[in-house]
Amino acid sequence: ILYLEGHPRNEYKFIRRAVEGDSSLRLATYLQTGPEKYYRQGIESATELSGGFPEDREALFEYEALILGDIEFGFFNAEQLQMIEDFVAERGGGFLMSGMVDEEFIGTPIADILPVTLVEEGFLPSHLRGGIRRGDHPTGELFYPRLTRNGEFSPLLRLSADDAENQALWRQLPELQGTYVTGRIKPGAEVLIEHPLLQYQNQALPLLASQRYGSGRSMSLTTASTWRWQMMLPAADESHETLWRQLLRWLAVSAPERITIEFDREFYNVGDEVNVRATVLNNQYEADNDATLWMQTSNPLEEFIDAPMEWDIEEDGVYRASFIADEEGVYSLLVDVASAAGEANDSSAEKRAAFVVTPSLREYTNAELDSGLLARIAQLSGGSYFNVADADALANAIEFTPNAYSRE
Repeated sequence: ILYLEGHPRNEYKFIRRAVEGDSSLRLATYLQTGPEKYYRQGIESATELSGGFPEDREALFEYEALILGDIEFGFFNAEQLQMIEDFVAERGGGFLMSGMVDEEFIGTPIADILPVTLVEEGFLPSHLRGGIRRGDHPTGELFYPRLTRNGEFSPLLRLSADDAENQALWRQLPELQGTYVTGRIKPGAEVLIEHPLLQYQNQALPLLASQRYGSGRSMSLTTASTWRWQMMLPAADESHETLWRQLLRWLAVSAPERITIEFDREFYNVGDEVNVRATVLNNQYEADNDATLWMQTSNPLEEFIDAPMEWDIEEDGVYRASFIADEEGVYSLLVDVASAAGEANDSSAEKRAAFVVTPSLREYTNAELDSGLLARIAQLSGGSYFNVADADALANAIEFTPNAYSRE
């Protein structure tokens, strides 16, 4: 997840703390610490974000989600703003605006992505202008955020699996302070948390809202004080960490991987045919019909079999292969992809999967007579198969062997 932040505010510090120790989340952050001064954290290499915002679609599309903190409009050029929209709509990435939305974003791709509308300050009623609009809290007013009906049952905001306990835990969270004023919620978007008092056009100001956008999803968080849910509670309380981790996973989950592997069944029996489907996207996250795929299968005896995967002419980006599972146990699968652009050594150009083969349970799943199977068994063993109606011919079919004998 890429996180761009305009200044070292409390919200930034506590979001970074929330993901510490969670190996399933990597937060690469680019923080502006002063004029022409920036600080990078969570990077995987010395070159990552060394030039600031990713220079091209390919570099940006390597991330699964993007967070914009309290960052000014002037940080981006027009091409970068369009890249962000493409990242969400085409790449399928997640987008979160967590901070003040500059008026200058109105009419830009950022305004299109957001689940809320943006309104110029001059069009706001007087009580929502000035410091209130910017999220300032000159009078020190605090408020308890209000979960909407959607928010109460959203897995994003769960602090407990039990409904009553979840609501009780939310009531125990410290008050928030300050909210950024936006316009009305967009059609199709949903509000999860709202302000208990402030309204715009008879609609409570949304604090947390989300929507689908193209292949991805977007979210707006219009307060910069969720850090209070950690700072104002005992150190052992993990409400803040839990909520932020859930939000970040939600953002990233919509983003497809370059390679995905699917099986035609959840489990297999010995002797079953295993049909493997691989979906491949190129570095622009478009269906790739020109890739070369090899599938390596390792059975429970650690025997390796290499086989090509063939492109399915009826489905863009889909490749298929099949084989017979003849051993009981765990199979491992490695699919290696070489795209037309030549990325065979790219770590994102391979995918691993595993599945289990169990002993055949065919006799337990179908109690009907399978005369064809019985006839094949008889033939392979050198015998003959008889229906009940032909049982009278059984004795005559037994060959007499003169030197046969029995022993008691």
